Amino acid sequence: MVIEALAAVSPLAPGAMAGMDAASRPPANDFGASLGAGLTRVDQSVTLANDQLKALAAGKNLAIHDVMITMEQARLELMLATEVRNKLVESYQELMRMQL
Repeated sequence: MVIEALAAVSPLAPGAMAGMDAASRPPANDFGASLGAGLTRVDQSVTLANDQLKALAAGKNLAIHDVMITMEQARLELMLATEVRNKLVESYQELMRMQL
C-alpha cells in the first residue's frame, strides 16, 4: 500500500537549519540554563521570606500579611521545584530501566 501524500514529504537535510536566518530559526533554549534560573529564583524567594521574617521578629515595622504572603509564595515555589526534581528523577530511573 503506497500513500502518495507521504511520498511527497522529504526529510530535512542535516545542514538545512544552518541556512536559515536568525528571525526564522527557532529559539535555542538551554534546558540547564532554564533549570538553573528557576532554582536561583526559588533561592531568592526563600531568602527574601527569611529576611522578612527575621525583620518582623526583630520588631521592624512590616505588615504581617505581606510577610505571610511572601512566605507562602516561597513555600509554593519550593514545592514546585521539589515536584520538578521528583519528575526528573523518575524520568531518569525510567530511562535506566529500559533495555537496549
